Amino acid sequence: MKESCPVDRFAYPADEVLENPYEFYAAMRSEAPVYYVPGTNVYVVSRYEDVVYASQHPELFSSKRVWMASDDPEVAAIRAKGFPDSNSLTATDPPEHSGLRALSMKVLSNRRFAALEPGIRTLINSLIDGFIADGKADLQSQYATPLPLIVIVDLLGLDRADAKDLKSWSDDYSEAMASNSRPMKRHRVLECAQSLTDLQLFFSQKIKERSAAPGDDLISDLIKANNALPEPVEHIVLVDILRIFLIGGNETTALAIGTMMYRLLERPELFARLREDASLIPRTIEESLRFESPTQWSGRTTPQDTELAGVKIPAGSRVYLNWGSANRDETKFTHQPDTFDQERPHPSGQLAFGYGPHFCVGSPLARMEMRITLEACLARLKNLRLAPGNQFRFQANSILRGLKQLHVEFDPA
Repeated sequence: MKESCPVDRFAYPADEVLENPYEFYAAMRSEAPVYYVPGTNVYVVSRYEDVVYASQHPELFSSKRVWMASDDPEVAAIRAKGFPDSNSLTATDPPEHSGLRALSMKVLSNRRFAALEPGIRTLINSLIDGFIADGKADLQSQYATPLPLIVIVDLLGLDRADAKDLKSWSDDYSEAMASNSRPMKRHRVLECAQSLTDLQLFFSQKIKERSAAPGDDLISDLIKANNALPEPVEHIVLVDILRIFLIGGNETTALAIGTMMYRLLERPELFARLREDASLIPRTIEESLRFESPTQWSGRTTPQDTELAGVKIPAGSRVYLNWGSANRDETKFTHQPDTFDQERPHPSGQLAFGYGPHFCVGSPLARMEMRITLEACLARLKNLRLAPGNQFRFQANSILRGLKQLHVEFDPA
């Protein structure tokens, strides 16, 4: 039994901590940089240098998962209709992960992302057209959420009519992933199990359709690239890669856009500064990702007994690499790390997209969507400001951080 430490007073992950976790993170960095969560097998790594070290050493901090059949007969019956859980991009280590990443990079190239920019601009203007005459909007639900979802749906070559189902399945999967630290109610457990099954079957069918009749889309190109490999990956691995593309391509970007706009409008002088100097946009994006990391942590497992920052971690432990805390680490970001500073000298050291072998392959697309968002809002939404009555509540999710709503006002056009 591990001894308690002062940071235990925060009772992680209580609602008030999830709403604003940064005091808890600061306490961890100061009092217990490798923090044992009482009553679990979980250790949270909070300092920048330790998070980077663990990210670079998959032999000690492995992304591999040991999938176990559910001992819940109802869940097992639902999941039996789909596919067994698969280790693909996010749940493998090199060298296996290197081959899967190379396969993904063939279809998620910088050239492909660059070609998307005109279409993304058109989509952004269309979304703004939907509310610009009103003089007000919920920028989260009417803009930040649908934008990356439609972008990834189009990129995959799917019908936009399927976007609602895809978003629901994606949200449920994200909620289930956070359930280790925040247990779900029974009905949600069953609903999320059904969503994963439905998502698997959907992508499985699309792979079969594109295999028979290839198109000009990412799914077809993924199949083609896989078939060209000396040892093509199995069907279920392709299904899981598409799941990762969908969820990674919409969930975190939607949250990142919303929190970026909130933090800029919270201090209007920051948004005004972009009007004066648009060259600050890239640095502003990096600072926003540092300040409010949309993915707060990623899980690893220790294959063997190990030690980090003087703390012994037993084999089989779960280790959370806390990107959100590392991005506020005062030893790395020495100038007021808890202040949003769009002119911060080196915000590019932020870890919102991860570090090492699992650095996010879709990060150029997310940055593009954030950049064009700022350009469009500056150009089209005159006198953009936060609306009165905002509650600025964050989702109660220990992994994903983002606003539930963001009400804004502007001069109607």
